[in-house]
Amino acid sequence: MTDILLFNQYFTSTQKDPDIITVSNRPINLLHLATYLNHKGMDCKIFELGIINEKDIIVQKSRVRCGLSDKKITEIIKQNKPKIIGIGCMYSRHYIDVIAIAKLIKKVDSLIQVVVGGNHATSFYDKVLMDKSIDFVVIGEGEITFHELCSEIGSKKNNFKAIKGIAFRGNNGEIIKTTDRELIANLDDLPMIDNSLVDTKKYAQQSYKSPFLMRYPSIAIMSSRGCPGKCIYCTVKSVWGRTWRGKSPERTVDEIESLQKEYGIKEFSFLDDSCSVNRKRWLAICDEIIRRNLNIRWTTPNGIAHWTLDKTILDKMKKAGCYRVTFGIESGNKETRKFLGKPYPLAQAKEMLEYANKIGMWTICTHILGFPYENKESIEDTIKFAKQGGADFVTFFMLLPLPTSEVYKYFKKEGLLNFDDIWELNNFDEKKYEEMNRIVNDGGAPTMHFTGEELKAIQLRAYRSFILYRAFTYLNPLKILCKIRSVEDFKYTVRLFCKGVKILFNTIKPSTSKTTEELLYD
Repeated sequence: MTDILLFNQYFTSTQKDPDIITVSNRPINLLHLATYLNHKGMDCKIFELGIINEKDIIVQKSRVRCGLSDKKITEIIKQNKPKIIGIGCMYSRHYIDVIAIAKLIKKVDSLIQVVVGGNHATSFYDKVLMDKSIDFVVIGEGEITFHELCSEIGSKKNNFKAIKGIAFRGNNGEIIKTTDRELIANLDDLPMIDNSLVDTKKYAQQSYKSPFLMRYPSIAIMSSRGCPGKCIYCTVKSVWGRTWRGKSPERTVDEIESLQKEYGIKEFSFLDDSCSVNRKRWLAICDEIIRRNLNIRWTTPNGIAHWTLDKTILDKMKKAGCYRVTFGIESGNKETRKFLGKPYPLAQAKEMLEYANKIGMWTICTHILGFPYENKESIEDTIKFAKQGGADFVTFFMLLPLPTSEVYKYFKKEGLLNFDDIWELNNFDEKKYEEMNRIVNDGGAPTMHFTGEELKAIQLRAYRSFILYRAFTYLNPLKILCKIRSVEDFKYTVRLFCKGVKILFNTIKPSTSKTTEELLYD
């Protein structure tokens, strides 16, 4: 018998032939949660209900399900006989699947207490609790709150009002939300993640599918929580607030070294929302990697705040094993950047990009298209910066106006989107839910100046424009040679070159899609 199970939910789609999406990252938040509960003397296990291989694809009548079947989930529940099951509900697009899992749990054993947490659950706890298959919602940061809740359930005293940071139904069916829980001030007070709680080797093996990594196997880590930024498209504040907290340099590198020794991990991805906001700490992490002589490579795929960088920091990152740095630019237009919450000079970003390239780091800039007030001139500014900013590679993401983000309010204000009633139990509109799913998965929300289809056409044009512009740079030996400082660098460069040629070929092929030149230059 197991006290507590934690489920990372599967997901469904209306697409008949979806791309095979595999779970590439360990469920780090659930790992922290389970480790903490076990450290406190409870018996907690994690089960990944999503897929980590292509076999777990279930074609249903109207939906395609990516993850374990009801039969397998039922077997897990019956074998472990838990008293409590926690389900992560990070994103609104997964809510329908979380509800389905909760109903299945109650069908197997109605006495199991179902607890839901994450961004969506935190923001819409009252809507979530309208479904009677869910007993509690953990609001915000979970470790201490969930432990106290599990302890109270186990004691059968039912004094739930005394627990900070939860919501539940009262005796009369009313929704009760308790006082907010304070954030954990010192993350080092949490026990180190117990990587044996999941099949870490299997997650690491997923990294071999990516052609853009320098070393294999690779795995993702997090050294901090939260972000002090005010980017309106971000949902981090739902759980972490605007308060940033970082693990100590020693603890961070302890986790890296443990994964290196126990699982043979050779490359790491920092998934922090703002890893370098504390410059002293960030430099100390690099120094600690160097001091321990760890032979690793690492990257910052979530984007690094360029205004927190300088030449000293970039030099130290390079020396500590960082070979690729991602800059979160998002827009090349001054007014748009101010609107989205990044009022920092692009000149400084360009300076850092140029220096990172100079010392042999590969550089990526991320951009976002589809803010509600963007016009063709402001989008053109973004494309122009992408081409002239100096990055080796760029991404043009479609804005995902998640209902838990601030930018969603602007879409609603202008009458462009409104998903507020989508989770009403007695008013569930599947077509509206699927429309929300499409938009928050793929982007393409209508704006004040563009339809969703026009934005996707602009996105295609942006990629073509950048790749054709940069193709000549890629063929410049002087630009390439600065990246090569070892045999490993050479092999990586050749691999990227081959991949780039393939992308370039696919980009310049004739397309039947809408003309995008007209959208930007008419």
